Amino acid sequence: MLSMKTSDVTVVGAGPVGLLLACELALHGVRTTVLERLTTRADTIKAQMISGRTYEMLAMRGFAPAVDAASEEEATRLAWNSRGSTGHFAGLFKLDGLPLVMLSQQALERILEARARDLGVEIRRGVEVTGLDLGSEYVVGCDGGRSTVRGLAGFDFPGTGPTLTGYQAIADVDGDLPNGWHRTPAGVHASGPLQGRIMLIEYDGPPATREVTRENLEAALRRVSGRDVRITRVHTATTWTDNTRQVTTYRRGDVLLAGDAAHVHSPFGGQGLNLGLQDAFNLGWKLATGDSALLDTYTAERHPVGDRVLRNTLAQVALTRPDPRSRELHALFSDLLDLPEVKARISAMVQGTDIRYETGCDHPLAGTFLPGLDLSSGKGTTTVLDGVEATVRPDGHLSWIGPR
Repeated sequence: MLSMKTSDVTVVGAGPVGLLLACELALHGVRTTVLERLTTRADTIKAQMISGRTYEMLAMRGFAPAVDAASEEEATRLAWNSRGSTGHFAGLFKLDGLPLVMLSQQALERILEARARDLGVEIRRGVEVTGLDLGSEYVVGCDGGRSTVRGLAGFDFPGTGPTLTGYQAIADVDGDLPNGWHRTPAGVHASGPLQGRIMLIEYDGPPATREVTRENLEAALRRVSGRDVRITRVHTATTWTDNTRQVTTYRRGDVLLAGDAAHVHSPFGGQGLNLGLQDAFNLGWKLATGDSALLDTYTAERHPVGDRVLRNTLAQVALTRPDPRSRELHALFSDLLDLPEVKARISAMVQGTDIRYETGCDHPLAGTFLPGLDLSSGKGTTTVLDGVEATVRPDGHLSWIGPR
């Protein structure tokens, strides 16, 4: 365990990944400070759901009651009907497995911040980080895709550049705009399931500006949908693109990265928030030990998971392009998803339910996540599985099954 006299951790970024990591560290008695550039929580539309696997991981830490209450409140207030959705791949709603849980990023941040403060985490807003001499033994960058920490520490960030402009908004639309996903010769548009939510993609290069006005959103909607529609009011809106990059290592000495600071990609499949939260679950208990060799397993375990998300989101972008070749590829992939073995493979990949870490144990379940356990103390446990003893590490993954 890190020494309370000389060692602590500074987490840069008070988004969900940074706040969850702070909670994980505080569970182990690590003095943790969270620094956030913004003075208040951003209210722009962001992620609106978490995966079933992420929900199970939050539940093992005792977050289920708060998450359930927030999810139910939002579903009622926002007239949301997810119909037990398990997500999509390139707009193909054919996945199965664990259902998604409605939970806006803002609601999740409120839950995590309340827990962090209860655990004694210091959260300082309105703090701009300009250097890494922050008076702590470790610094963790959870400060998003444009991470200051990543740049200051000199992490390599290779990948592919942006090729499209995406919009997500809550808006009042006057005109006939159908629900669901629709591909047109000009791009993709989608409406729902959240009342007033629209999503647009134009494959003509990255956004010219991050600012979204009513006029340019309306123009894009008319171009992509080909319909005579008007936007009378924009409640919240943002742009995104398919810039796809990943650091080559998640650790450089005493500086580590998690979430979008370590990997960026398009939001296809809704994988980004879940990927970052699961980074935090993997990193927190390891960082609390101060064991350098154990910390190196963070990159070894999470980098391949992030790489797979990057690759499948690139594939989804390719499948949704409006050119004739991509349209035929999309149709072929739709047929393939009707095959049970293909559906199971893609569903598990997008939901992260097939993740298995190397543990040195050859049991087929070793390294996989075991749901339903109470690990609210942040510590691992032992249990009986298939009639033999199993060891569960603090992030809920089985590290050993059977006699030693």
